[in-house]
Amino acid sequence: MPELPEVETVRRGLTRLVGHAKITAVDVYYEKMVSPEAGQFKKMLAGKTIERIDRRGKYLLFRFNDDLTMVSHLRMEGKYDVQPAGNPITKHTHVVFHLADNRDLRYTDTRKFGRMHLLKTGEETKLVSGLKKMGPEPTEATLTVAYMKQIFSKSKKAIKPFLLDQSNIAGLGNIYVDETLWLSRIHPEQPANTIPEFQIRQLRDNIIAEIKRAIDGHGTTVHSFSTAYGEAGEFQNHLMVYGRKGEPCFRCDTPIEKTKVAQRGTHFCPECQVLRKNPGVTMVLGLTGGIATGKSAVSDIFKGFNVPIIDADQVARKVVEPGTKGLKEIQAAFGWQMIQPDGTLDRHALGTLVFSQPEALTQLNGITGPLIKQAVVRKLQGYRRRKVPLVVYDAPTLFEAHGASGMNEIMVVTVPPQVQLERLMARDHLNEKEALERIHAQLPLAEKVKRADVVIDNSHSVDKTKAQVVRWLNEAGFGSLITTKTNEVKK
Repeated sequence: MPELPEVETVRRGLTRLVGHAKITAVDVYYEKMVSPEAGQFKKMLAGKTIERIDRRGKYLLFRFNDDLTMVSHLRMEGKYDVQPAGNPITKHTHVVFHLADNRDLRYTDTRKFGRMHLLKTGEETKLVSGLKKMGPEPTEATLTVAYMKQIFSKSKKAIKPFLLDQSNIAGLGNIYVDETLWLSRIHPEQPANTIPEFQIRQLRDNIIAEIKRAIDGHGTTVHSFSTAYGEAGEFQNHLMVYGRKGEPCFRCDTPIEKTKVAQRGTHFCPECQVLRKNPGVTMVLGLTGGIATGKSAVSDIFKGFNVPIIDADQVARKVVEPGTKGLKEIQAAFGWQMIQPDGTLDRHALGTLVFSQPEALTQLNGITGPLIKQAVVRKLQGYRRRKVPLVVYDAPTLFEAHGASGMNEIMVVTVPPQVQLERLMARDHLNEKEALERIHAQLPLAEKVKRADVVIDNSHSVDKTKAQVVRWLNEAGFGSLITTKTNEVKK
């Protein structure tokens, strides 16, 4: 069934094609499709002008002169197209609007599920059942955080069927619900009333942004959708999870699974979207970036707002201290030459090896990754028990160490490649070849940016970087942290 982006795409196309066109006559070939009855339907529209075409949810609203409105629901396979008058009528053409300029506006529907209701303008919300209790449109102005918190708190329904219910939010269907739940890292069967506020905010932002992107992409053609110009949509080329069963998750590489939720085929990542009995109120922000992009500077900004930081580098040092399992495994894998006379890890020797040999880096991550993950989980459990609202996990190799799936959101710090190279050479006293080896040993920065939820440009002043962090804190619902810090400074 066409969802909001597809219907909006059709509306825009029809507005350009038949806006202000005059209808001279109407032919109805399948009378059950229209109301009132076909004879009256044709009589009422003869001589009328299409003044504009609106949309509400998945419904098209043709506005005519003399205060007439035709509510059109495309259902599964309905399509409008414009053809020269006199072209042959196809088998699945059910309604033809003859226009004064020798063109036809034709409605075709292989399933015959579509419906057209003609009534006085203003009565559509009273007489068309689908419009009576329709929820708000998914826009910044109409879909508010306060509204979403209110409706979520009242429902124990699984989030997927909850979002498909048009009385909650208008226009969402199977494709975009799967997409926005993946973007928000919410399991499709998570009860609505258990979703914490920070995820409600994320979900709202992702719904609004995804719908806009899909409209800009002229909708999604999975089976048969086409625009008013008879062209396929383009957004199917940008889907992250829908229709990708068995393919790797773009965030964590886990194969996408398909199941049924409320009798609807549902795509999700079992690693990123975990069904939680008690999700908790703590948001975990994964902070990462390329080497020498200034991630630590961003981490310091969060510290300045009293946000707890879990530093993966510090944790990594802990798990390879003398006597630990981690150090013993490194010695076994890479030899005694990695151990200094005092029994500590020779980081310079290990770094030289792994940054010049990708397979060695993979082997090292395989040793330290699980140990770091266990230590981080223990720290997070402590913060969650104390109901800390926001925790930052500062991890240079968040993606490489397969830690992305445990985050609620990922922030990537970036700078232009030349700036990164110059900073690394100056910071670590490396020549260009050595610096490039270290940069290329990590996942490309462009790929990290692609996987990010938010990107911080750290190529300018500290104040400009801080302004980006402050904006994110406000938009994510953590503005109180800024206010608290400001009040502390005043005192």
